[in-house]
Amino acid sequence: MKKTADHTEPLVRREIPPLISRNMRIAGEAQHKHSWPTTPGAFFRIYKDEPLFLEMTFQEGSPSARVMLYTNLVGESEEWGEVEFHNNLSGNFTLSVLPSRCGIFLFKIKFSPDGGKTWYWDRCPVTKVIVDPEVAKDIRMYTLIPSVSGHIGDWIAALDHIRDLEFNTVHLLPVTTMDYSESPYAAADLFSIDPSFLNPADSRSGLDQFDDFVRAAREKGVKLCVDLVMNHVGVSSQVATHCPEWFIADHDEPDGLLRAGCWHMNKWIRWEDLAVIQYDQPEPSIRQEVWSYMKQYALFWANYAAYTGGMIRLDNLHSSHPAFIEDLIGSLRGAYPDLIIQAEFFSDSNTLLKTAASCELNLLLANPWEHPFAEDLREYLRYLHEISKNIRFLTPVTTHDTGAPAQLYGTPEAAVARYFTLALLATGQTGMVQGTEHGVLEKIDFIGRKRSVSFPAPHRYDVLIRKINTLLHKYSLFHEGGNIRFVDQGHGALIAAVREGRKNPREKFLLISNLDTANAYKIKLPLSDMLLQKDRCRLQEMIRGESLVLEGCVPFEIEVEPCGMRAYRIQ
Repeated sequence: MKKTADHTEPLVRREIPPLISRNMRIAGEAQHKHSWPTTPGAFFRIYKDEPLFLEMTFQEGSPSARVMLYTNLVGESEEWGEVEFHNNLSGNFTLSVLPSRCGIFLFKIKFSPDGGKTWYWDRCPVTKVIVDPEVAKDIRMYTLIPSVSGHIGDWIAALDHIRDLEFNTVHLLPVTTMDYSESPYAAADLFSIDPSFLNPADSRSGLDQFDDFVRAAREKGVKLCVDLVMNHVGVSSQVATHCPEWFIADHDEPDGLLRAGCWHMNKWIRWEDLAVIQYDQPEPSIRQEVWSYMKQYALFWANYAAYTGGMIRLDNLHSSHPAFIEDLIGSLRGAYPDLIIQAEFFSDSNTLLKTAASCELNLLLANPWEHPFAEDLREYLRYLHEISKNIRFLTPVTTHDTGAPAQLYGTPEAAVARYFTLALLATGQTGMVQGTEHGVLEKIDFIGRKRSVSFPAPHRYDVLIRKINTLLHKYSLFHEGGNIRFVDQGHGALIAAVREGRKNPREKFLLISNLDTANAYKIKLPLSDMLLQKDRCRLQEMIRGESLVLEGCVPFEIEVEPCGMRAYRIQ
């Protein structure tokens, strides 16, 4: 039967909402200047222990004028509040406020010319500021390869060696139970320790033994970097076996699971042992299961890193599901507010900037090994400094995936000169892979259960590495961006630069490295680059211990041996 309209139903008019005026106006154009970037989408970074310093200048000053910062930066929650600028008169206003926590925050300016009777919104768009954990400022990371380092008890013993080299962070490749390929990046179980890592003299579980390692690292002042693999697991893993619907299907595979892979040198590399997790599941309940389980995996291991004041490393982030990663980072930051989030993310600069602005990534992995020559590396270092206001990079000499320095540059001696260059001429975060200090000739193969390995020339470069790390730790200018002036006149083998402290102007260094492995070179450096408005200066070399005094107008001439380095403190 056809339903007829009920003509007796009354018409109820909806309520008209009130308009509550904030007594605001939109400011005119070009009335004032800002000390921060104001283009649409602009953002910048500070560390948690650094104040947000802002300055505004108006064409005319008034004692009754007021300027307010409207932001979610200073509270303990996401609520917005106001902080007033100091009126310095003459139209100049300044503000300095410490952030309350790490994260991505927004702010906008409003001002009043009449003591608060009328307020104007700044025409500039909302600005984003990213607050990084202060411990991310100084990262000296040593990558420990578990599959060649014995059992967990041996790892604990290795911490003394790592600390003696003045490293403050140890990066562990994944320690989860491995699948048939015995690759640490092909997990069979995401919540257990591989049996090959257990101390045979200890009857306790793998996680109990791993707890001891984490506690020992914390006691020795070593931060832990935990490697998280979010994109894939082993094809015969517990997850793939019990929940095959969580994975991207491939009807050409006998098990129906799509294999992971990557592009390398214009060629697709297929990983037969890895199944790709499907984070964009169309069915909501399955998608929720996948996201929840993988977030619990990340939080489980991040807990160990956070206990040591350390970091996580997101493997192969450029292949990850963006929405899931954004949600994951929110969960990690909520659980561990000061956790450092580092990622392997290779892409073009525009993509890196967009990702850095939307995801709270504290460090991205740099790739200096792709810039082997002095000219290229110099430009890459210049780029790292220029972009440091937006993106911070970890710049290790190599990674566990690349070749050893001897393979990349022809001799193991190249490792120390390159480490010197990246540690002291970048922005404060660096590292090296186990074996580099021993002069290994080939990359250590991290796939396979190998127990422990010996090195033909143990501790070959310990003294030099320790000196470089000590300098990096001691002087704050090495942890600043944009404070570098190259003075090498574009030399084909030498890189020479002057660095001056911004927070501590008394810190000044002349740094020189020879990247040639076979030839020595002489270079003349203008005194004006070192005297710094003084008639004379003293150069104290911090690696070799020599010192000299410069004065007058004669250029400073120096010869640097193959793979040589000089770190002159300018006094």
